[in-house]
Amino acid sequence: MDDDPDRFTPADDGLHTASEDYYETETFWFSFFVPDRALGAWLYASVKHNAGGTAGGCWIWDATGSAPWDIPFYEQFAHLKAPSQPSPGRLTFPTGMTVQVREPATSYRLGYDDRRRCRVDLRFDALEPPVPLRRGAPPYPKASHYDQTGHVTGHLLLDGERVEIDCHAMRDRSWGPRAERGYRRVGYTWAASPGLSLLTYTSPQAHQGGTVPERVHSGYVRRDGTLARIVEGRRAVHRDPAHGWITGVDLEVVDEHGRATVGRAEGTSRMILPGGTSVCINTALRWTVDGRTLHGEDQDVWPIDEWRLHRRGSVAWAA
Repeated sequence: MDDDPDRFTPADDGLHTASEDYYETETFWFSFFVPDRALGAWLYASVKHNAGGTAGGCWIWDATGSAPWDIPFYEQFAHLKAPSQPSPGRLTFPTGMTVQVREPATSYRLGYDDRRRCRVDLRFDALEPPVPLRRGAPPYPKASHYDQTGHVTGHLLLDGERVEIDCHAMRDRSWGPRAERGYRRVGYTWAASPGLSLLTYTSPQAHQGGTVPERVHSGYVRRDGTLARIVEGRRAVHRDPAHGWITGVDLEVVDEHGRATVGRAEGTSRMILPGGTSVCINTALRWTVDGRTLHGEDQDVWPIDEWRLHRRGSVAWAA
């Protein structure tokens, strides 16, 4: 409905007018994959309207490594100039990322150019409208946040190799205050395909060892053309005993139409993405959901000090 305050509008594809909050932040994130190569990638930009500047970059990983210095491509900027809008519907970020709106809230042309090793030329076509995270729900209770899966096509040029891209992946958009302190654990798990998309948010509690079910507090399912919010669900993760990161996910959710969706995923590759006070261990997943094979990710976000203690416990279990 046009009067829905949570509806994503064409104006939301562009930069927003900032509040007076010093930590006002606007983000643009697009993911893409080559499942046969266990290759995953992100394009990301974070704009600090009041503090000034742009952060973000491009990350490409596969099964050959997980740390920033071991993955095929890692470029993360902390404080570049503000983005520009050279033409209507086109944003150019100083990181090398570009976003061109082809159809508002639905279709985008994406680019990235590091001027040396990496060039990206992609098209994102949505599978559903942008879905808002309910106001007050973690991890961004004071910010507007939208998630959307789509069909991503195009190519990647990395170190002279051309890699064709044809996958179903997730993007998100957010704007509002976001501080660097006070991060809590977050489980952000998703899967995408033409006939089915799902997204779950959990707030894992501190524990070490075992497979402890977590309550799904937010998210949605799109099945056979119908999109519905999740009203209840459980997620259980399996972790590597030596490294502590996620190797598999078991998921059961029920949506507002009473439909149950059950899935199991195995990790195929991952990257470790550090922040100022937090770390995201992002794992590419191969899903089986109701007999269908899908691909997606799990973003396992920790305060760095909690991740350190968790890792120490993992090493102790492995020993």
